[in-house]
Amino acid sequence: MKKSFLIIIVIFLLIFISILVTLYFSRKSSSISIKENNPEIKKLITISQAEMSSFVFVTQESETNHILNINLTPFLNFIVDEKDIKSFKISNFKGTNSTSDVILIPPTDLSLDTLSRTFLFTTQDSITQEDIKTSAENISYSVVSTPSKFSEINSKGIVTPYFGIIIKDIGSVNYKEIIDRDGIFDGGKYLEYSKVPLEALDTEIQFDINIEFTDGSKYNKRFKGKLKGEAFATETSPMITLEVVE
Repeated sequence: MKKSFLIIIVIFLLIFISILVTLYFSRKSSSISIKENNPEIKKLITISQAEMSSFVFVTQESETNHILNINLTPFLNFIVDEKDIKSFKISNFKGTNSTSDVILIPPTDLSLDTLSRTFLFTTQDSITQEDIKTSAENISYSVVSTPSKFSEINSKGIVTPYFGIIIKDIGSVNYKEIIDRDGIFDGGKYLEYSKVPLEALDTEIQFDINIEFTDGSKYNKRFKGKLKGEAFATETSPMITLEVVE
């Protein structure tokens, strides 16, 4: 009896230790430091805008299943005047939501002149949940003198990286059921129809910007932002401030 009790105690201790080790390494990996910039390089770059807009959109899987998602559109601009950029990357992306996947959407080679595009940088008529796929944590851009595609950025001057973030499948609505019940469907009430608690929409994001110049010098910045779900109670498209993490 004592032997069985000791075995149980040992098993619980091993489980407890493994949990502590997992938490330790998880925190360690999530707090990977970013390399400090040379003060002279830092002076050459101005962050003129750093925020994101949020907007609820729907994928119509069927008449009875409309799935809600949130698209985050960045307004991130850098002014680079005295050096030419060799490479520009987004790295170390992390998105955290209590119930949904947070997905980084890379730009495609679609032309900047495209009049109508999806949140996935495509021209298809509509998208479904199957189209919103998990991507890598990094994006590499083509550096050109005059960008003509969403996947390209300026080598100098005003630098604006295109990308997107989607909080996938935050809830669903039975369109047919509401039409049968009310006789009408108000597209502005998707969140209300879904009965999703606004606090469940709280989402944190983080990513790094890595720039290498043609002379070999480098510039790195980490950005962090938080979407507060309660903002949707009064706003259709809440804005998120992207804070620079020094």
